[in-house]
Amino acid sequence: MKSLTKTELDALLAATPESDKLLLQVAFNHGLRVSELVNLDASNIVDNHLVVNRLKGSRRTTQPLLPNEKDGLLALAKQSGKFFPMSRWTVNRRIKEYGKKAGIPEFKCHPHALRHTTGRLGYLAGIGIPEIQKYLGHVSGSNTLIYLESSEEDACNAYAAVVGK
Repeated sequence: MKSLTKTELDALLAATPESDKLLLQVAFNHGLRVSELVNLDASNIVDNHLVVNRLKGSRRTTQPLLPNEKDGLLALAKQSGKFFPMSRWTVNRRIKEYGKKAGIPEFKCHPHALRHTTGRLGYLAGIGIPEIQKYLGHVSGSNTLIYLESSEEDACNAYAAVVGK
């Protein structure tokens, strides 16, 4: 599993131009797959909630708009068309570009890393597996258990602390 640390996420968002910050913030805030993200439009905003019919057999989710995205999404909902009219490839390219500027390893710079980051940081913050499962729309709890796994970086840091750096 390739997720970002909180420090890396903050660096990625800081390196992202304002024109794309909402794109990345919404992807992370709601743990969206890139295909779910680029297909958002006004029909996904209902009573200050983001309603997403999740892909890959996942359940539909209804989540409140968060303060760091609410105004931007409500403004986009007043317009017609997709909120983020771009291809999956374009989102991928931009995340790689912003990640490179932020000094994040290339293998972590892809859209799905934001979904994994949502799950992993939620788990590390003490959110329970059933809540993460529901939030990400997983049908099976076994799909959610991946967020319990330590990253290679975490394992290496823990080992280095034991044997000395």
